[in-house]
Amino acid sequence: MNMSLLDIYLQKNEKKRYDVYKETGISQQMLSSVNKKNVSSYSVKTIQAIAKTVKKSEGTVLDELLRLENENAYFEVFNAEDLLLAFENKESYIVIKGEYKKEMEELAKSQLSETETLGLELGSAGLVTVFAEVIMQLVDLFINKNDDKRKIESQVRKYKFKKVNKNEILLYLRQLDY
Repeated sequence: MNMSLLDIYLQKNEKKRYDVYKETGISQQMLSSVNKKNVSSYSVKTIQAIAKTVKKSEGTVLDELLRLENENAYFEVFNAEDLLLAFENKESYIVIKGEYKKEMEELAKSQLSETETLGLELGSAGLVTVFAEVIMQLVDLFINKNDDKRKIESQVRKYKFKKVNKNEILLYLRQLDY
């Protein structure tokens, strides 16, 4: 299981690891190491810190984390920052939503010939390479550091893209295809 459960849970509660750290002083390294683990291995201290940050009881937090773990939740991306975090976590499934998805499609269309645009609207396979390029360009807008850019570039090529519906694009790791 290669999912960053903590990040996904915090995201659903409109928080980030940094908020937990600010609110409770629990170290970012600690949160980062917990992020990849199964919920059953979370320490009480961690659960308490999360509960305090999202303003819920420890029991509720534990229940919600376990439920999330069972349903293999997708990491939802609403902006470049989310996308970078998702790539950093090597998420298996990333869903690009809302305005960011529209932005991405607009950018894609400006890159495409008419035939390709038609394919995009029909949801054809030509999507894959196009979206990899589009993500790179969107990332360019937000990142000036070359090493970060290279990291993303190498990550983005590991994903396949699928248009789920008019509001969502799903990225999933290529290796899940085999």
